[in-house]
Amino acid sequence: MVETRETTPIPTTILRDTREQRPWTFDDCPVETRDVTLSTGDYAVLTHCSHDPETDTYHPQFAVERKSGHDFLTALTWERDRFTSELRRAAEWSRPLAVVVETSWETLLRNRGCMTWRDVHPNQIVGTVSAWTRHYNAAFHFAESRRRAKLCAFLLLVRHSLLQRREQL
Repeated sequence: MVETRETTPIPTTILRDTREQRPWTFDDCPVETRDVTLSTGDYAVLTHCSHDPETDTYHPQFAVERKSGHDFLTALTWERDRFTSELRRAAEWSRPLAVVVETSWETLLRNRGCMTWRDVHPNQIVGTVSAWTRHYNAAFHFAESRRRAKLCAFLLLVRHSLLQRREQL
């Protein structure tokens, strides 16, 4: 008997929510990107979504939520209810909603960068991220730049595809 080994599955199509304000492009990655309406998150893999043709909305089983530093601080404060609604929509997923923030944890805790524009204490950030991680199906990833955040998101989507593939075997 001859065994064949398949290569690591890289998603062929990444879905990007049309409501993204500053979307990442994955031009330097081996994928196609398609703009659609996602029910949860900003980025998902096509093969891990169901599609509702009546509303033309895709419902992912796993997604990445992109946040700039300013967006993240807004989600902690003024738009907290809207963001927790997003977190609740991922509650039933087998894997957590990946929230990728385009600023480093260190920047937030040292009151630098986006923190200089907001009256948010670092302890509030630590407490909120800790509570959201415990109470919701969410995992937070902080990257020091937009480029690194995009790469983090791509790798999370690839990892999810690989894990899904293994579970199906």
